[in-house]
Amino acid sequence: MARHDHSVLVSRGHDVHRLGLPMLIRRVITLATAAALLGGCASTSKDTAPSGTTAAVTIKTAYGEAVIKQKPQRVVALGLADVAVANALGANIVGAVKNYTGEQLPYLRKKLDESVYSIDADAPSMEKIASLKPDLILATSSYALDKGKYDTMSKIAPVVTYPQALYSTPMEEDALTIGRAVGEDEAARRLIAEATASITKLKTELPNLSGKTYLYGQARGDVLPMVVGKDNQSTKFMAQLGLKVPDTFAEAKTTAELAPGTIGLSYENADKLDSADVLFMTFAGPEDRQRFDSNPLTKDLRVIKEGRYQATTIQTAQALQAPDIVSVHWLIDQLKPTLAKIGS
Repeated sequence: MARHDHSVLVSRGHDVHRLGLPMLIRRVITLATAAALLGGCASTSKDTAPSGTTAAVTIKTAYGEAVIKQKPQRVVALGLADVAVANALGANIVGAVKNYTGEQLPYLRKKLDESVYSIDADAPSMEKIASLKPDLILATSSYALDKGKYDTMSKIAPVVTYPQALYSTPMEEDALTIGRAVGEDEAARRLIAEATASITKLKTELPNLSGKTYLYGQARGDVLPMVVGKDNQSTKFMAQLGLKVPDTFAEAKTTAELAPGTIGLSYENADKLDSADVLFMTFAGPEDRQRFDSNPLTKDLRVIKEGRYQATTIQTAQALQAPDIVSVHWLIDQLKPTLAKIGS
């Protein structure tokens, strides 16, 4: 793991900082919580303005403040969640990061012209971004961002990124932040309501999910990076479904070395995966899948032999590593067949 990007537990073919879990690929909430979030984010401020217009908005981020003086007309999106949410809110996206699979996100509300995908997620070109003449740059889910790049991009247009750390903000808050940035607060609230309804529906259909345990990780070489950090977006999303990481992992010390909120498990300790009621895994490359499936330390795990295991696609791993409001319904559909085995 020479590279430490924070995308998904990624495909080795793309060498996506291989876990950066999505970087598990390259690299929602209860109604009460939703209501609280709908009240607005403490990190943003906005002058009053007539309905349908946007006054100056100031959004505090991990690297500085973004001041948006009017409703953006040309938006550049540097993270997959930025693309999905801004697109669903009707923003005019003139530049976006390429998806690792080369395909458009399966849950994108409106298909974008292929020419829009002109930015490398690993190494966004400042020259390319400047040439697009954006009046807003969204980077709430960009794993390539750092203070230096933020400062450079801020000279091009206001940059809205995460408030503290990558993949650590609730997806609802990210949606509200993006909504404020593009001047679509109410539309963002509607997206949150839709996601909340999808979660509520799943919990009604699978009433026994509550209290069950899960693990989600990747097989990559000699290590099995597992996403277990309590403040990670993935962990928070699964908690909304009623699931939690096993007690064995609940207090484990995580780092961002492999990917945000992860620990590195060795094959010698793979028996700990059996502490979960359900297991989701993705793979850095086909050889990793073959090794995981054939290794005697993993192939005889009860969770696998009893069918409570799902080898996820790259698209599913991306969405599960860093869920966004727009992906919720689609992601639930991908996970539901396996979740039904423990929640029906």
